[in-house]
Amino acid sequence: MDGFAARLTESELKYLKKLPDVISIRPDRQVQIQTTYSYKFLGLNPARESDWYQSGFGRGTIIGVLDTGVWPESPSFNDHGMPPIPKKWKGICQSGQAFNSSNCNRKLIGARYFTKGHLAVSPSKIPEYLSPRDSSGHGTHTSSTAGGTPVPRASVLGYAAGVARGMAPSAHIAVYKVCWFNGCYNSDIMAAMDMAIRDGVDILSLSLGGFPVPLFDDSIAIGSFRAMEHGISVICAAGNNGPTAMSVANEAPWINTVGASTLDRKFPAIVHMGNGKILYGESMYPVNKLRSIGKELELVYLNDGDTESQFCLRGSLPRDKVKGKMVVCDRGVNGRAEKGQVVKDAGAAAMILANTEINLEEDSVDVHFLPATLVGFDESVTLKAYINSTKRPLARIEFGGTVIGKSRAPEVAIFSSRGPSFTNPSILKPDVIAPGVNIIAAWPQNLGPTGLPEDTRRVNFSVMSGTSMSCPHVSGIAALIHSAHPRWTPAAIKSAIMTTAEVTDHTGRPILDEDKPATAFALGAGHVNPKRALNPGLIYDIRPNDYINHLCSIGYKGSEIFSITHRNVSCHEIMKMNRGFSLNYPSMSVMFKHGMRRKMFRRKVTNVGSPNSIYSVEVMEPEGVKVIVKPKRLVFKQMNQSLSYKVWFISRKEVKKGADIMTFAEGSLTWIHSQNGSCRVRSPISVTWKSK
Repeated sequence: MDGFAARLTESELKYLKKLPDVISIRPDRQVQIQTTYSYKFLGLNPARESDWYQSGFGRGTIIGVLDTGVWPESPSFNDHGMPPIPKKWKGICQSGQAFNSSNCNRKLIGARYFTKGHLAVSPSKIPEYLSPRDSSGHGTHTSSTAGGTPVPRASVLGYAAGVARGMAPSAHIAVYKVCWFNGCYNSDIMAAMDMAIRDGVDILSLSLGGFPVPLFDDSIAIGSFRAMEHGISVICAAGNNGPTAMSVANEAPWINTVGASTLDRKFPAIVHMGNGKILYGESMYPVNKLRSIGKELELVYLNDGDTESQFCLRGSLPRDKVKGKMVVCDRGVNGRAEKGQVVKDAGAAAMILANTEINLEEDSVDVHFLPATLVGFDESVTLKAYINSTKRPLARIEFGGTVIGKSRAPEVAIFSSRGPSFTNPSILKPDVIAPGVNIIAAWPQNLGPTGLPEDTRRVNFSVMSGTSMSCPHVSGIAALIHSAHPRWTPAAIKSAIMTTAEVTDHTGRPILDEDKPATAFALGAGHVNPKRALNPGLIYDIRPNDYINHLCSIGYKGSEIFSITHRNVSCHEIMKMNRGFSLNYPSMSVMFKHGMRRKMFRRKVTNVGSPNSIYSVEVMEPEGVKVIVKPKRLVFKQMNQSLSYKVWFISRKEVKKGADIMTFAEGSLTWIHSQNGSCRVRSPISVTWKSK
């Protein structure tokens, strides 16, 4: 044992800090939890000749999910046709409230729950299942996205009908419940990660996170280093703090950090205003109830100095002002679906949920209680201008069901956290983006689709948005790659996902971030392409010692590195032996500070494609930077052969000393197979000039 969690008084804390054998003491911080179509959108086809079929659909791989638990009776966890439980599995199905060992099977092979950290902060009784059973729906949703069994005729009250499948439908799932009604505590997360390593998982999926902190202070980074040493790929959500720059969480280079993107599936719910103009909105209000509010309703927006009414908080809407009308509610403060309940309770007939400057055009939909739609910020400005222009503003909503393929996608989700990395700008984060907006996946059968206690409707599937939804897509893709290439390291799997990612959308144009082409700080290496990731051609591999060299190279002290790695190292000796070291990362992040004009990176690629392969380099130079690559051709004679190359970055502009100003440029470096031009191994290049 080299660490433990405990409740300490201030005096005990001061005493322990003075002991020579105590390396670090960290407070137990709290973090938060951050599909019928997405597998098709990503190009996965279950046909016999497909790459998905040939990967075995993740057969034999175990995905460990740290989240809010699981609803084991969901059809997504049925084990019909599942292979036997792998012999290496050492986990258990922990009994608890409304959960026992019979709830596990060949699909859901393990389940545990962790409460000690939570109870240390909130000693009162936990008002939910004291067991691995899911009370909120989040863990059920993420687990089924990663590895859910195919379920035909799935839908959410008639919307998005189709076959629901996880990314790796033949993979096994092990659930570790670490999140409770008021969040997830680092002590419980680390205990669960330790247990998952012992149990024998191959992939760890954590749709959890907060704000960026130094790696030696980041429990998820520390736990995931241990997992990586044991050959386990760790996939984490980038966070939902976008579009703010430097907001990306889970920044450790051994973690695969996933941002969120949109699908080309929409749920139109159009507002027809009394002046003849229309506003585009989206909603999943059940279409079997009505396609349209036939008659126009009077619009009301209560913004006369009462902020609570403006946001439709509980108890804020006077019945005499809203009864029978269509209420406009600004988004924010309370939940989107909760606003609908507030409006309904006040006697109103319908709702328009209006995005503010914070949400802009972000379009996360809900299965509302009453006829309702969400409109973007531009539409909300038009709507409010109309309301103010007449004494009796009127509107009706027309529901358009499910529409696929008519919109440009993928795009970067507005809420997806952005780079550059706050604590480690030498690594480009996020690594990739994946579907995370309006994702449909499994749901507890005792919850309504909104998750609110007032919602008495019951469903097997519901819709959620967030990088929490993006993360399990990549966890499932990692499981597919692990199943197809069981000897690959976590770094090799990550490299395959990154170097084959797409930077263009389904129309062949650049992926957008709002109305502009997305930068690498928004999409990382690009949008995941699982078909290409299964056969990447070349991979950038990294060993645990390389990460230690990297930590030394960016200025971490020996005691800080020990906190992360539990290894005693001398950075002075390491840097003496590894002059000019650069981590063999699949992306390249270059920083020029005052006085710097030149940087050199070394990289090594391993041929995992056919023998006798030749690759030639193609460079898109960042503006203001000359890029030289030597050699320009890599000739591989056999499989698993590794070859090195060097890249020089020469700045054409001088960084002037003065105010703390940063400027950016980006490009790419791509190795192209001479016989197969579609085999392209792309690394994004990000360049930063920093005056201080």
